[in-house]
Amino acid sequence: MSTLIIVIATAILSSLLTLTFGYWIFRRFWERDMEVRFRQLHDDIGRTVETRVRRAVTESLSDPRPADMLRETTWKAAKSGSDLLSDSLSNLIGKWRRQTDDV
Repeated sequence: MSTLIIVIATAILSSLLTLTFGYWIFRRFWERDMEVRFRQLHDDIGRTVETRVRRAVTESLSDPRPADMLRETTWKAAKSGSDLLSDSLSNLIGKWRRQTDDV
């Protein structure tokens, strides 16, 4: 009976040691790396958003403003916003998938 208790205690201590070591490695190396990657991705998306918003505003201001064109301009702005959101999300997911595949 005491041999069984020793085996179980050894297995539990081994698991705790492995989890502690894994957590330490994660905190030490991968967490910083992920923060840097997310900051870079945030900056990339920010620049993309800024460029596309400027383009959409420039296009909407350059068009003449008759009543019929107002609906079309609104549609262009909404489409630009949805394209921007879908592209940003696909870039985020695509970069995240590529980075996890490399690991």
